[in-house]
Amino acid sequence: MNRQIGKLNKKVIQLLELEYDEDIPILLGDANIEHMKRQHPEDYKKYGKDIKSIIAKPTYVARNPNQGSIEYIKEYKIDNKFILLAVRVSSKGTLFAKTLFTMTERKKNIYLAKGYAKKYG
Repeated sequence: MNRQIGKLNKKVIQLLELEYDEDIPILLGDANIEHMKRQHPEDYKKYGKDIKSIIAKPTYVARNPNQGSIEYIKEYKIDNKFILLAVRVSSKGTLFAKTLFTMTERKKNIYLAKGYAKKYG
């Protein structure tokens, strides 16, 4: 079953220069949750409950240079962690949250330096 966990907003579209319409729903399906639990169990256990807030209030947004996915990155200052939630477009044009994992600070800095990531807040 798919459930809506957010919408693509105007700010993300502008920051990443996307060619999508505003307010396209971002969905999360059971298969995506299973992938997150299987591939990144500790990250999902700790941050899975925050998926909606990661989309609503990311610290950074990025465009993956290889897969083209939209990435919502949230900094957790208490843990000193960066959690990345990747959203991909299906062949039918639907946005799905595909994976969630910890991003290293080094990789985040590379994304910023190369212009893939933009400060959201």
